[in-house]
Amino acid sequence: MYAAVEHGPVLCSDSNILCLSWKGRVPKSEKEKPVCRRRYYEEGWLATGNGRGVVGVTFTSSHCRRDRNTPQRTNFNLRGHNSEVVLVRWNEPFQKLATCDADGGIFVWIQYERRWSVELVNDRGAQVSDFTWSHDGTQALISYRDGFVLVGSVSGQRHWSSEINLESQITCGIWTPDDQQVLFGTADGQVIVMDCHGRMLAHVLLHESDGILSMSWNYPSFLVEDSSESDTDSDDYSPPQDGPAAYPVPVQNTKPLLTVGFTSGDISLMNSYDDLSPVIIRSGLKDVVVQWCTQGDLLAVAGMEKLNPLVELGSGSMLKSALIKFYNSRGEHVYTLETPVQRSIISICWGHRDSRLFLASGPALYVVRVEHRISSLQLLCQHTIASCLRDDREIGKLILPPRLCSYLTTAFITTIKPPIPDPNNMRDFVSYPTAGNEGLHCTMKRTEDDPEVGGPCYTLYLEYLGGLVPILKGRRISKLRPEFVIMDPKTDGKMDEIYGSSLISTVIDSCNCSDSSDIELSDDWAAKKSPKLTRDSKSPKLPRINMEARKSPKLSRAAQEISRSPRLPIRKTSIGSPSLTRREFPLEDITQQNYLAQVTSNIWGTKFKIVGLAAFLPANLGAVIYKTSLLHLQPRQMTIYLPEVRKISLDYINLPVFNPNVFSEDEDDLPGNAVWKD
Repeated sequence: MYAAVEHGPVLCSDSNILCLSWKGRVPKSEKEKPVCRRRYYEEGWLATGNGRGVVGVTFTSSHCRRDRNTPQRTNFNLRGHNSEVVLVRWNEPFQKLATCDADGGIFVWIQYERRWSVELVNDRGAQVSDFTWSHDGTQALISYRDGFVLVGSVSGQRHWSSEINLESQITCGIWTPDDQQVLFGTADGQVIVMDCHGRMLAHVLLHESDGILSMSWNYPSFLVEDSSESDTDSDDYSPPQDGPAAYPVPVQNTKPLLTVGFTSGDISLMNSYDDLSPVIIRSGLKDVVVQWCTQGDLLAVAGMEKLNPLVELGSGSMLKSALIKFYNSRGEHVYTLETPVQRSIISICWGHRDSRLFLASGPALYVVRVEHRISSLQLLCQHTIASCLRDDREIGKLILPPRLCSYLTTAFITTIKPPIPDPNNMRDFVSYPTAGNEGLHCTMKRTEDDPEVGGPCYTLYLEYLGGLVPILKGRRISKLRPEFVIMDPKTDGKMDEIYGSSLISTVIDSCNCSDSSDIELSDDWAAKKSPKLTRDSKSPKLPRINMEARKSPKLSRAAQEISRSPRLPIRKTSIGSPSLTRREFPLEDITQQNYLAQVTSNIWGTKFKIVGLAAFLPANLGAVIYKTSLLHLQPRQMTIYLPEVRKISLDYINLPVFNPNVFSEDEDDLPGNAVWKD
């Protein structure tokens, strides 16, 4: 076998990820019939629970085809828990998600019409140690640390409950493969067996001085009905290059193996809970997390390597990486992967028919690509070359045939969709649409006011893996109007190479919605400002500018001539509203300021315009008009106009330009725009 960490930036958010769970995505065309397992596991949803009480549901994909359509929304941040989320469990047959927090609250979520809502709530007031769905998905087993256990239906009806009097805590609980018995592990090394009706069957002591951390079977978590469609019927099928089969086959055991993980890092493989001669795996790891793959032929054991105390003392502060060890069903060691993780792995989860292994460590999430068969030389070369490159853009510099370049590109296609923004390329991420045109949902927070910079500051966060990733910052620049300026998230001082200064329009339109604006202009305008505009203000002011792209070669030549002059002439032209005047602004002030865009408004806060300040953006980025009835007799109406912005070359001058006249103060409606009503 072969395993390697996926290439790309580290996936992380602003809170620690505490638990993981993955399920396959059922295509809409196959929801009413048995699905092909191979197609069913090519796409799916990864659920994460974090320390801030938020549950993340993120879309994942294992195929390498860029032309596949992704869902319109690829990430959901589900809020409702009042404490950190410690457990997330998918129910694949019923397409539900169960989440548990540290205070004992249990939510069952269900998706309906692209929205997630809470279907069931259970709060007993005690900490939950484990939550497990039965293999058919119809029942749920809930075990609490105080010894209380409960079995209920998927619809919320209680079947039975019992309170087990123990001197130690219950740490885990599982169903047997036939769903006829339930097993509980305790912190003092005992296994408690009860039948499906709550009757006590057995108490077995497995280890006197070692507590049980987890229990599982090398058996599929859910029994999903499979269609007769073969793997070769899939449109993504490619014949295997090496080995007997491209995908693993289930292990044919006469009896599933019960796997028990202990606090010492040892793992027992047992034929049953009373097996007298189990297979013992000495992992040599601490803080162990164990999980079988769906096929039951590979056991992943993740943890930090144990060191001799003398070695630890001599090494000082030397950092050690977390290891993942893989074992087969006979307990034999197969492969060891050294990960870049420098801290304990909290949770692991298999996905995409055991071709992916997700690792959670602190706020970071890692994806491991797993090859169950003997890896081909081509695959080894792909990972070796990809590890020497920073990103897929460097592949074009290699002297390779196009077919091999295409194969090498698949190593950089991420499993988590959408990928996290690259800090070195944040400007392009916030300025241009994503490759798949999927919607990105964000959250805005107000930060503390900074007297040095002026008005209140705001940060726009991208919702990602249940957390937030900062992508944009802005601040208010007017005390009377809701007007803002957005900072440029560039990481270096270089200007964008796509748009040169020759493409900046020479005619700059003011976006003042009325004559009375409290935004001052630059110092070059000091001699031309009216007494009203020259009054001092405590908040820093920015010029209102509007760079309009040229549409003809004649305008292009005029722009080049004017851009060479140190000053731009002033021309006043009426453009539909007396309050809208055309002004010129020196190009040097645009490049010197670290601003991306500006939002201007009228005095009533009902009309907004977004103006591009950066040289690589068009001047007119959109507008928003808000209508409401004085007595609220009519529904409120919001009209949004957002022209498409693409990262292109000189062909940009041939694109249609957004006309600011349609957003004048005198007009009420915008033709051909989407209207939102509430």
